[in-house]
Amino acid sequence: MAEGIDRAAPFTTASPLQCLKNNGITFIGRYYSGSDWKNLTPAEARLISSVGLWIVTVYQDANNYADYFTYDRGVSDCGTAITRAQAVGRPYGTPIYFAVDFEVHTDDPAMKQVEAYFDGVQDRMRQFAAQNGGSKWELGVYGTYDAVEYIANWIQDVTYVWQTYAWSGAKSSATIICISTATTRRLAPALRREPSTATVRTATAEGSK
Repeated sequence: MAEGIDRAAPFTTASPLQCLKNNGITFIGRYYSGSDWKNLTPAEARLISSVGLWIVTVYQDANNYADYFTYDRGVSDCGTAITRAQAVGRPYGTPIYFAVDFEVHTDDPAMKQVEAYFDGVQDRMRQFAAQNGGSKWELGVYGTYDAVEYIANWIQDVTYVWQTYAWSGAKSSATIICISTATTRRLAPALRREPSTATVRTATAEGSK
């Protein structure tokens, strides 16, 4: 099973990336965001790819409290993610994850807010596809067991699942692609919901590896 790390700050030199690769890491999780300091750039994508590592991307600004999640915010965040993915050169058909970075459970009123957010994300990506000859990026969700299970079941276009062990009560989704542990921040790509390229290889063209 392949392992990787996620990191908010950008990589600027090859040395730490080579060290990670030498220690068994095969992919890097990086961010699209409304904040420039956090964003994966074309130069960084090329740097990561130049040492033979893959890239997985997640959209996150704050995304860590219930009232962040609204339909309009989902539309806006997805629009920003599209702009970032275009700038980097991310290949169509590969996933962009959207984060739910707080404790939320199936019966919580906040889950309906999260659902509305992903409705907005889905609608914006569908709009982009309609304007782009059908080409688009796939959608993924990052969050707790309950969050990823709920969103994957209720939002049709969310076909990638990245679960955190935090707040998950030791449960693991049967549909996970990535698992993130609170102690190591390592991501272990596991299962896909439908046949396709494995997650660890989806970002190959981000930097043209």
